[in-house]
Amino acid sequence: MTESDDDPGVVRSRATSDSVGVAGSLVTVGSAGVAGSIATTGSAGVAGSIATAGSAGVAGSVATAGSAAVARSIATAGSAAIAGCILTVLSIACAGCLACLGCVACRGCKVCAGCVNCEGCVGCVGCVNCSGLTNAVGLRDVHAA
Repeated sequence: MTESDDDPGVVRSRATSDSVGVAGSLVTVGSAGVAGSIATTGSAGVAGSIATAGSAGVAGSVATAGSAAVARSIATAGSAAIAGCILTVLSIACAGCLACLGCVACRGCKVCAGCVNCEGCVGCVGCVNCSGLTNAVGLRDVHAA
C-alpha cells in the first residue's frame, strides 16, 4: 500500500491474490472493491464508505467475491470481463451494478432470476440474493425517471 506524495494518507490502490481492485480502493483476498471504499472478504462496498463482511452496497459500482470490480463499465472494449456473468455471455456491457451476488437494492435487471430474454422485462423488486449484475445496458430500469 502506498500513500500519495501530494496527498499523504490517501491510499492509491492495492489488491491481493485472487482479487481485482479498482484504483483508489483496498481489497482483500477473494473480494473486489470500489473506488474510494474499503471492502472486506465476501462483502461489497459503497463509494466513499467502508463496508463490513456480509454487507452489500449501492450507489456506484460494487462487486463481491469471485467477481471483477466494476467501475462504471468494466465489460466494455479494452477492459476486463466479469467472470461467469450472464451479461458477458450475452455481450451486454455492464453499466455499473448496484450489487452483484448479494443485491439489496435491485434496479430491475432480473438476471438474478436467470432471465436471458430482456425484451420487455419489467424487472424484479427487492432482490436479496442476486446472481448477476443490475442496471445493465440493454436492460430496462424500472426505477428510471
